[in-house]
Amino acid sequence: MKFKGQHILSTKQFDKNGLLAFFEVVKKMEKVLEDAVIHGKQSKLCEGKILATLFYEPSTRTRFSFETAMLRLGGRVISNFDMLKTSSAVKMETLFDTGKVVSQMADVIAMRHPEVGSVAELARFSDVPVINAGDGSGDHPTQGLLDVYTIWKEKRKLNGLTVGIIGDLKHSRVFHSQCEILKFFNVNFVLISPKALSLPDKFKKEIGKFVEVEDLSKVIDDLDVISVNRIQTERFQSEKEAEKFRGKFVVSSSIMKKAKKDAIILCPLPRREELPMEIDNDPRAKYFEQIKNGVCVRMALFCEIFGVTV
Repeated sequence: MKFKGQHILSTKQFDKNGLLAFFEVVKKMEKVLEDAVIHGKQSKLCEGKILATLFYEPSTRTRFSFETAMLRLGGRVISNFDMLKTSSAVKMETLFDTGKVVSQMADVIAMRHPEVGSVAELARFSDVPVINAGDGSGDHPTQGLLDVYTIWKEKRKLNGLTVGIIGDLKHSRVFHSQCEILKFFNVNFVLISPKALSLPDKFKKEIGKFVEVEDLSKVIDDLDVISVNRIQTERFQSEKEAEKFRGKFVVSSSIMKKAKKDAIILCPLPRREELPMEIDNDPRAKYFEQIKNGVCVRMALFCEIFGVTV
């Protein structure tokens, strides 16, 4: 698993030993971040480097996380959060030209796009490393990394855990990325969704042990990890079609009474009714810690890409 000078486009690039080694680098980044935030000691690990964030799809956490990570490392950022409307994409510029042009100005590119494969397409023509910040319903490798890092950090292991994945398993690139990473660690998957939103077969073939259920209450007490995500309305033919599934899987305070005392709740956010605010005070809720972990993961990734020794 090599990072230096490489594009990071898919979770398929990762392997078990490489992931565990990478998580140790992320731990070091926690100290770098702490020094910056608490002690005012600005890191210079990426001084002189420029990150370009090209977002063709809305984002709050992912874009800010990438940008914060580079700034915390002493680098700089150029950004367009609305590429479909305010870049030369409006003038029908190709991904080929966009990749070539931006890579003359930046040292690394983080890109999000609504179409599967578009980030990889731009990366083909970029002269600098490109990181996939989410491509349609396909992949979201850095989200997968931060999710699994959070599990590893909180549970102090990955092997043998029972992980419940709840909601829109068909369209969620977050769930797809989690599965691609967790498959290395002898995890017991519990897939909780309506049949119409079940995990695609290509992922089922790879993840090993799993069971599929439609009733969260019947399995909640078995789960070490409760990973929930919203219905991906933007991936449906219409909002009306998506509404059929809304509210089917709610991780409420009443259902959490049945869960293990040491279970953890993950969510990539944003959330709707599937994760009520009443859960925020539950010590098992780790979704805001995920945000901080995401900054550290992306800090580590930049250092690895640039070959910086931490």
